[in-house]
Amino acid sequence: MTIFSSRNICVSFILTTFCFLIWLISKHNYLNQIYEAKSTNYTPIKYYFGNKTSQSLFNSSKHYTFNLSHCWTDLDYELWKQEKYFPPNTSRGNIVYMVMTGNSFLRSRCDVMMCTFGVTLHPSRLFFVGETSYDNRLPIYDVVTPDTRRPVDRSGSMQKLAQGLSMIVEKINNSIDKNEIQWIMVMDDDTFISPLNLELLVSEYDPRYSLIIGQSTCGVGFCGGAGYVISKKLFNQFPSFITKCKPSFGMSQSDQFVPYCIKKRISVEFINRKEFNSQPPDYYSTELGYKDHPDGFGRAVSFHYIRSAEKYVALWRLHQAYMKPR
Repeated sequence: MTIFSSRNICVSFILTTFCFLIWLISKHNYLNQIYEAKSTNYTPIKYYFGNKTSQSLFNSSKHYTFNLSHCWTDLDYELWKQEKYFPPNTSRGNIVYMVMTGNSFLRSRCDVMMCTFGVTLHPSRLFFVGETSYDNRLPIYDVVTPDTRRPVDRSGSMQKLAQGLSMIVEKINNSIDKNEIQWIMVMDDDTFISPLNLELLVSEYDPRYSLIIGQSTCGVGFCGGAGYVISKKLFNQFPSFITKCKPSFGMSQSDQFVPYCIKKRISVEFINRKEFNSQPPDYYSTELGYKDHPDGFGRAVSFHYIRSAEKYVALWRLHQAYMKPR
């Protein structure tokens, strides 16, 4: 073997060893980042907007940077149920949130809801209603009647609204803080919600009146997924009839026949507010979007069709960025 050949072998060996060490160090740093992201103690930050405060995991973005499908874990749910994410000596709020969902969307949509607005709520203020009675990450309830064919199809899903409202009103009336709860917010699992802006909006109204507040997008009720909020005076009257609300000719959708059913039995005022949005944000920069809100736009309470995890989290981060940290 010549001197040049030996020298080339030595150089190659040194370069290979050097590259391996660089790879090993980078791999070590990457694994440390993942470990830190998983082991971070998530201390909620307070954000102020007007005279209101909002709690957020805004400082824990590392927790869902690597893989949004794991932005909410089994451990997170256990900590949330134990009120570890909810600040002590803080009001639980006067709004209960009811999210209608199905088994197909528990991971792709509902987990993202939990790691954004859901984690800011007290555990007693959030309910997912669907067709399963247990999940490792969600406060979900099976509200579909036992005689319904499984898996539940679209027609069977139409009972979730009335059955869900019945269940939640019963839980409210049996809770120790029932006098604090004044409103029920009804929404889909692809609806973006700003709890803070909703609190500001309902503060303008008296829950001792029978009210439903949302965006009027169809002749009856509040169709379109923007969600709507129901006053205490109204939902306290539900137990006597709400589960009797069924589809009728020309009204197969629950957000049509349930409000129509309510209106037939009770004197109720439907209030249209521009803060509720039945489409995603970019829709409102189009001509159709301007027509959807001819009187202008308000401080957004909701947007509909926010279905990808990336869009939901991005919108939540933007929402939180407008709040002043304490």
